[in-house]
Amino acid sequence: MSIGRKIIFVIALLVFLGSLGMIVNYYFSGWKTEQALSSLAEMTGEEDLVTDKGVVVAKYTKLYQKNPEMVGWIKIDDTRIDYPVMQSPKDPEFYLHHNFEKEPNGAGVPFIDTNSDIFKPTYNWLVYGHNMKDGSMFHTLVEYADAEFYQKHPTVKFDTIYKGGQGEYQVVAAFYSQIYPESKNVFKYYEYAGLRSKTDFDNYMLGVRSLAEYSTGVQVEYGDQLITLSTCSYHVPDRKGRFVVVAKRIR
Repeated sequence: MSIGRKIIFVIALLVFLGSLGMIVNYYFSGWKTEQALSSLAEMTGEEDLVTDKGVVVAKYTKLYQKNPEMVGWIKIDDTRIDYPVMQSPKDPEFYLHHNFEKEPNGAGVPFIDTNSDIFKPTYNWLVYGHNMKDGSMFHTLVEYADAEFYQKHPTVKFDTIYKGGQGEYQVVAAFYSQIYPESKNVFKYYEYAGLRSKTDFDNYMLGVRSLAEYSTGVQVEYGDQLITLSTCSYHVPDRKGRFVVVAKRIR
């Protein structure tokens, strides 16, 4: 083998090993994140905790004391979605790239839009989460594009950490969307995080129904509490695609 070919071979080998190392590190980091989050699910308190914002139910007191920016917990049975939900009013997207311990982390933690204030009347809580390639965070949401998956997973469990906020939600619709230019006059689901008026509520549901991949037959009326789950999708370029699941509280 000539010197030139040896050099090319060595360079190719180094590139391969470097790429392999990045892949291994990605999945190892994801595994560590999942293990850390799983341990959080096991941290439960014994008594309710009275705070200046309300009464934190016993189930979540230890987690609240560990990080008071936790506002809820989301779970979809028989999936990997089983995570705390955060909110950082001073830095709205903080948990996009930070974990529960506030350490830098590419997977982040699901977080609620600042306009979806759980302490103010709103009929829609908008929750964001990454679509991770290792299947974690909100990756599973995209499977709701298939009506058969919906039929097997028709409900979402979402608790706020405060007394009276624990609930189950019936999936209403699932759809593809994207982040549009501000000047474009189209339905932008992410602008409805703080629904209050009947007009806004009706307009939101009109937009949701128009984009729905299939009909669930679930009826919604003004006054229902909604939760909207949003994650990335790759059906459009430049990482602008989104996949969305909307559900209403049934108990």
